[in-house]
Amino acid sequence: MADFHYMVDTECYIGPDTIFKLPFLAGKYTNRALLVADPNLAEFEILDKIQATLQGRSIETILFDELAKTADVQTIDNAVELAHGSRAPLIIAIGGIRALHCAKAVACLAPGKRSTITLIDGEPVQEEPLRLILIPTTLRDPFLLSGECIITDSRNSAAVHVTVGKGIEKAVIIDPNLSQKMSQKMKAAAILDGMMSVAEGLVSTKANFYADLLLNKAMVLYVEALNAIIERPDDPAGLESACNAQFLAALGLSTTSPGLGTALTYAINSRWHIPKANVATVVLPYLMEELATIQVEKIAHLHFLFGEEKRDETADQKAAFVIESLRTVLGMLKIPSRLKDFELNLEYLVQTAEVSRAMSFLSFHPRNITVDEIFDFIKKIY
Repeated sequence: MADFHYMVDTECYIGPDTIFKLPFLAGKYTNRALLVADPNLAEFEILDKIQATLQGRSIETILFDELAKTADVQTIDNAVELAHGSRAPLIIAIGGIRALHCAKAVACLAPGKRSTITLIDGEPVQEEPLRLILIPTTLRDPFLLSGECIITDSRNSAAVHVTVGKGIEKAVIIDPNLSQKMSQKMKAAAILDGMMSVAEGLVSTKANFYADLLLNKAMVLYVEALNAIIERPDDPAGLESACNAQFLAALGLSTTSPGLGTALTYAINSRWHIPKANVATVVLPYLMEELATIQVEKIAHLHFLFGEEKRDETADQKAAFVIESLRTVLGMLKIPSRLKDFELNLEYLVQTAEVSRAMSFLSFHPRNITVDEIFDFIKKIY
């Protein structure tokens, strides 16, 4: 058995109204912070409330909400320039994945004079990063606690997997109240996206007993959340389960690895600006079929989440039941089931296969996979 080592550096708060912990956390570090925020939150008055709460503790915030469709090079460089000018020693990020990943890169780059391109190209950053507090609002992020992020390379619109530093996330606040304004379909798509990353982590070659424990429980909670959101859209219990699942998934994935579906969805999102969660809903059932051919027992183990336990059936039958159950859910939600539904041209997706394979975490896919095999998978789901 391989040695196992894990250290937690991040202070985490999960639950309703935990957002009110923010002034306490920020006040431990500074009286000035750069707030990297998803612009969509402005219409819900969430940003005004957060800034007012911080101001009540005499913490000045400089708002940066000029985010592009993804965490791209130009956006990050602009935010770094603002961080330099404000001399803020703390970065607070609130919103979806693009806001969080942009903030991670800013926290890494702001203490020095390097550009985002140098980070993408793999040049090491010597300076200590700025303090970073993350407040996710979209129920999933496979890199939330891993010290990693995805940046869009402005030279070719390719998604690039970047390690900014283990433990860069000093604090994380996951408050289900911040996700209430998402539509039912947005919530469901985000949960299915989270489930995809969890399944990938379970079969990764980096999987371990700790990750298995966390990810299996995360999957239970994600399915509970999905059922609640479909059957009782206004029940806050669904969002609470999803937020708990997001936290456990992030903990588990910080010791294992996401996989093919995550790579594909980021690659498509960066190149064509299609929401990552929407692409994940298409990829998920086909990905589960792929994973079931490699580690059928781990997929079969999930069957009890979708109905009564099937003691007399084989692992293959149980795995098939899981996949069919997912397709039934997608049908109920009337979510696109093919990549062509997003008006993508198949010939352009060859580059997507290349970009996906270049992501370093695909080295931990449960079997060696080539660019040609990834493109074959893309054709299958097209």
